[in-house]
Amino acid sequence: MPPVKEEETPLISNRSSNLSFSKTDGLQVYLYHQLNAAQSASDSAGTLNFPLGEYTAEELCIAAAKACGILPVCHSLFALAREDLSGWYAPSHVFTMDEFFSQVLLYRIRFFFPNWFGSQKSFRCGLASDQVSPVLDYPTIDYLFAQVSTTPPPRFGAGATTSFLSHGPLNQETCLGLAVLDMLRISKERKRSLEETFRSISYKLCLPEQMRLQLQAQNFVTRKRIRRQFGQSLHKVSSLQTEVRFLKLKYLMELKGLLGATTEETFQAWVPAQAATGSAWTIHVSSEKGILTSHSGAKIHLSFLAHVPPLAILQGTHLFCDFPEIADITIKKPVRDGQPAKSRLVSVTKTDSRVLEMEFGSLADALSFVSLVDGYFRLTVDAQHYFCREVAPKRLLEDLENQCHGPITISFSWSVGSPQRPSFCTLAVPNLLSPRQCENLGQGTFTRIYRGFKRDPKAGREEEEEEEDDSRSRQVEVAMKVLDVAHSRLLSSPQPFLEAASMLGQLSHKHLVLLHGVCVGEESVMVQEYVRCGALDSYLRRNQASGKVTATWKLHVARQLAYALNFLEDKAMVHGNVSAKKVLLAREGDAASGCLPFIKLSDPGVSAAVLPKDLLIDRIPWVAPECLEDPKNLAPESDKWGFGATLWEIFNGGIMPLRLMEPERKLKFYQDRQQLPALKWAELANLVAPCLDFDPRRRPAFRSILRDLNEIITSDYELLSDLPTSNTPGGYLDVSLWQDPTLFEERHLKYISVLGKGNFGSVELCRYDPLGDSTGELVAVKRLQQSTSEHRADFEREIAILRSLHHDFVVAYRGVCCNRGRNSLRLVMEYLPNGCLRNYLQKNRERLDLRKLLLYAWQVCKGMDYLGSQRYIHRDLATRNILVENENHVKIGDFGLAKILPQDKEYYVVREPGQSPIFWYAPESLSDNVFSQESDVWSFGVVLYELFTYGSKSCSPSEEFLRMLGHSKPPMIVCQLLELLKQSQRLPSPPNCPAEVSPQAEGNGSVLVPEV
Repeated sequence: MPPVKEEETPLISNRSSNLSFSKTDGLQVYLYHQLNAAQSASDSAGTLNFPLGEYTAEELCIAAAKACGILPVCHSLFALAREDLSGWYAPSHVFTMDEFFSQVLLYRIRFFFPNWFGSQKSFRCGLASDQVSPVLDYPTIDYLFAQVSTTPPPRFGAGATTSFLSHGPLNQETCLGLAVLDMLRISKERKRSLEETFRSISYKLCLPEQMRLQLQAQNFVTRKRIRRQFGQSLHKVSSLQTEVRFLKLKYLMELKGLLGATTEETFQAWVPAQAATGSAWTIHVSSEKGILTSHSGAKIHLSFLAHVPPLAILQGTHLFCDFPEIADITIKKPVRDGQPAKSRLVSVTKTDSRVLEMEFGSLADALSFVSLVDGYFRLTVDAQHYFCREVAPKRLLEDLENQCHGPITISFSWSVGSPQRPSFCTLAVPNLLSPRQCENLGQGTFTRIYRGFKRDPKAGREEEEEEEDDSRSRQVEVAMKVLDVAHSRLLSSPQPFLEAASMLGQLSHKHLVLLHGVCVGEESVMVQEYVRCGALDSYLRRNQASGKVTATWKLHVARQLAYALNFLEDKAMVHGNVSAKKVLLAREGDAASGCLPFIKLSDPGVSAAVLPKDLLIDRIPWVAPECLEDPKNLAPESDKWGFGATLWEIFNGGIMPLRLMEPERKLKFYQDRQQLPALKWAELANLVAPCLDFDPRRRPAFRSILRDLNEIITSDYELLSDLPTSNTPGGYLDVSLWQDPTLFEERHLKYISVLGKGNFGSVELCRYDPLGDSTGELVAVKRLQQSTSEHRADFEREIAILRSLHHDFVVAYRGVCCNRGRNSLRLVMEYLPNGCLRNYLQKNRERLDLRKLLLYAWQVCKGMDYLGSQRYIHRDLATRNILVENENHVKIGDFGLAKILPQDKEYYVVREPGQSPIFWYAPESLSDNVFSQESDVWSFGVVLYELFTYGSKSCSPSEEFLRMLGHSKPPMIVCQLLELLKQSQRLPSPPNCPAEVSPQAEGNGSVLVPEV
C-alpha cells in the first residue's frame, strides 16, 4: 500500500474535542450514536428536539433510548448530563420548557462496570445466569464506542465523569494496534477499501489523544517511520473478515487494558458546618468499590472520618462502604444563623449504623451524587429500591405502588420454590462462666432475669481475694436469663433456649444486645450486657406524661430498631419476636442538649416454631398471621409485621389494645383480617399499614422502611406531640379520634384572624390544636354568614365538589367541622400563607417579570383544564379567588358558585343567578345565564388581563367597563354591559403585554395549556 503524504490527509470531523449544537430554542438531547444513522462515522451522532412543556429526565432518557435502539435491560445504564459534563440530572428531575428557555443535554452511559464487555465474570447480572456472551447488547456497544471515541473534555468539579483516564506514557505498539482496529472499522462502515480509507483519513486521528500529542512532538523521521509501520500493519489485516461490532468490542477491550481505566465519578464536599472555612474533600463513587473519600488538606476532622483507620488516613484514599452495605441516604438543608443555607447535607448510613455526613455546595450537586449511588444500588443490589424520593424514577414509584416486581433471574425464580434456612450451632465450652445472681429484674415467658456481674476470667481466685478492690474495676455489669424449671414441661430440652443465644452470638451490631456467653449445667443461663433503662414499653408507660417522650424521640427509637432489623435482613436471619418489650433502652437522651435516645434489640427468646399454639395466640398482634398457620414459617416478612405492630405500640405510649383480650377474640381479630386503628399522623399511618399487610409479599423491605422514616424525621414539617392516653379498659385510645381524619372537632379549632369575607361567608385562619399546646396545623376555615336551608345546601354542594378534586393547582380539601348538634358546618382547607393572587400582584409588582406571570397563567390553565376533565365549571374565576402558595405556585380556590355539568349536556343554565361577578362573565352568561367550559375560558381571559395589569385597582375589569359605560353606577348595568360586548368592546391591552397573549382566547383548557 503506497504511503500518503501527511499534509494531504484530512481529519475526521467527529473526533474534534468540542461538541457543537444547533442554536435553537427548546430542549435538545444530544445523542452520540443513533440507531438509523448513516453508516458514516461522522453522521452517527444526532440531536432530539422536544417541544415546550414539562419532561422528567427519565422520560427524556426513554425517548433517547428508543432513538438509539437501546433495549430496556440496558436503559438503566444511561443518564442525562449537563452540556459541559459538570454534573448529572436525577431521573426525577423535571425540565419545564417555555418559549424563553432553551437547554442542551447529553445522553450518556453513566454507570460502568468492570469486565462488562469482556470474557471475565461481570458484576452486573445478564439476561440469564449462565450467559457467557457480553452483558451489553450491540446497540449499547455501538453507543459506548461512539461515546468513548469522542475525545472527553477536561475534568470539571463536582459530578465530573471519569470515563477512560490514562496514567503515564502509553504503549506505542498497543496504540498503533488500536488505530489499525479503528481504521479497519471505518473502512467496513464506509464500504471502502483499506487503501482508500488510509489515503482519505489521517491515522493519527485513530490514536488516543495522549498518544497523538506524543507523536506530534517527535521529529519528522520518527513520524515517517511510525507511519510506515502503521501502513504495514494495516496491510496485514486487509484480508481480515469480521463484523464491525466485533471490531468495536475489541477496540473497547484493548482501550480499557491500555489506559488502566477507572470508572468512577468524583464530587467535592465539605465537613458539615465547615464549608466556608474548611478544605474540601473528594468523594469517589466507583462501581467496583463503592464510596471512597480522600482529602488533600492538612487538617483532618476526626468525627467526619470516624470510619477510617489511621493508616488509611495517611494513604490518602479510603473506603467507606460498598453499595450492599448502604442502609439509607438522606438529604436535608443546613441551617446557619437561623436561616437555611443553599448547600445540602447528605448522610449515608451503613447497615452497621456508621454515618458519612458531607455537605455539598448546592442541591444539584447533592442530587447528582445521590442519584449515582441510588442507580448503582439498583443495578447491583435491589432493582426495586430507592433511597430518596427526590431522585426516584417515576416509573419505579408507579411499579411499587402497583405491586409490580422488577427483573428476576432464572436461578432466583427456582430458589423461591425451595427455600433453605441456614442452621447455626453454638460450641459449648464448660466452666467459662460462674454466674452469681444479684437483683431480680423480672420474669420472662420461660426465664427469670437477674442483674449480676461478670469478672475478668484471667483474674485468679487468689488475686480476687487479695485485691478485691482492684478486681471490682474489671467487673462488667450483666443481665442473666436463667431458664425457669417451672416451664420444663413446655420445653423438652434447653435447646430452643440456646438457639436464641446462638443467633445472637454470631452477630455484632450496636443496636443488638451483646451476648457474653452461655452457661449450661444444672441451670441454663444466657449472659447478656445489662441495659440500664430496661424494656421500652415499660419506660413509655412510666414517662408518657413527663414530657420526655416526644414524637421525635419515638421516631429516632423506631429508626434505630429498623437499623437493627435491616441488619438481620441483610444477614438472612429472622428475629421472630419483635415487640416493644424486646427493645431495651440504653440511653434516655436529652432533647435540650441534642442527645438522642439509644436502644438495643434483645434476643427473641424461645422460637415460635416450638411454642404451643396458646402462647403464639398470646403474642397477637406482634406475631405475623402466617406464623399462626405454620409456626415454622419464620421469614424476614414476619419481622416486618412485628415492626409495624411495635411502631404502633411505641406511638400509643407502650399500650397495646389487644393485650388483655381473650384468646378467642384475639384469634378472631386475625381471622377477620382486622387492623389496628390508624395512627393520628398520616405519614406514620402510611408507614405502619404496609407492614401489617396480611399478604407477606406486599410488606416493604427494611431499607424502604428506613427511607420513609428518614423522610419524616428530616422533613420541614413540625411534628405533633403525642396524644394523651385514655384510661379506658385495655389501654384503648378514644377510637372516635381515629375514624375519619377529615372530621375536625370544633373545640380544637383556635381562631387566629380573618382571611377574607364575602356576601355569604367568611374565611378564617385557625389552628387545629387537639393537644392544646399550639403545635397544631394551620388551616383555612370557611363558614357561612347566613344559615338558611338554601345557603346550607349550596355550601354542602361546594364541600362535595372540593372533596372530589385532587390537583396541584387546586386548593386542597382538609375536611369538615361540625358542632355536636350538627347545626354549624364549616369547610376546612389548606392554608396558603401568601393570600390571593390579586393582592400578591399588587405587593410584589417590582419583582414579578413576564416569565413569572406566564407561569401563573399556565398553572391556572392547567387547573381549569383539570376541572373541565371532571365536568366542573367554576363560574367565579378571578385573581381574588386564586391563592398563592409560594412565588412559583398558585392554586384555584373558592368553589362557591361552581356547578357540575349534566351528563347529557355541555352547559348549565342557572335559574337564580343572584349576585354574580358580571365583569368576568361571558356574553352568553349575561344574556341567558348559560355557563360552560367556554364561559370559564372567557373568565380566564379576564384573569390574564388582571395578571398583566398586576391587579391594579385603578384599571381593574370593573373600573374599565364602568369607564366605557360612562356611569359610576348605571341602573341597568347588565343590559348595558351586554350591549357593550356585542359592539366588540373589550378590555384594553395592558402595557408591556406580549402580542401572543390574546384576550380573545377561545376553546377550552386542553387547547389553551400548550398555547400558554
